[in-house]
Amino acid sequence: MGYSYTSDDPDDMVTVVALRARDERAPSPFRVIVEEVDTETWTHTLREGGFDTVSEALQWCDDRLAGEAGPLPPVRPAAAASRPAGVAKAPAARPPGLSR
Repeated sequence: MGYSYTSDDPDDMVTVVALRARDERAPSPFRVIVEEVDTETWTHTLREGGFDTVSEALQWCDDRLAGEAGPLPPVRPAAAASRPAGVAKAPAARPPGLSR
């Protein structure tokens, strides 16, 4: 799944891209990347949002291009792998040489 669209309208220069995560078990498996250009200051803003379904992601893209989208939903973080209790993390190895 891949979708992209660029609007060169000087009043609303935007690029939207919808992508699917490679890992189907990833949280927020559908991502939307949005780049918006401010032609008065010649700056751009890049944002990413996460969606559960392809239809939600594409609907948000359509709404943004129509100027009707709300904020992008946050990308849900992946669950952190936990260590068994009582197992300490090994200290990081230091390269040989002068110490600080």
